[in-house]
Amino acid sequence: MQDSLTPIDTSFERWTKLSDAFEQHLARMKQGDEKARAEALRLARELDALTRLISRDLNTARQGNGA
Repeated sequence: MQDSLTPIDTSFERWTKLSDAFEQHLARMKQGDEKARAEALRLARELDALTRLISRDLNTARQGNGA
């Protein structure tokens, strides 16, 4: 878990890696792997937070460009 002072990588590459890992854990859950659920939930929360940060950055960039 990141603290509030640690910068978060908001790159598309990071989002893609998280999405891929989430997909893999969902597939493992479907195959009956009970341990995959906890990691899938953690990844879902991280993806949600990252998506919010990316959206905020995009909105800030649009406002800075007068859009």
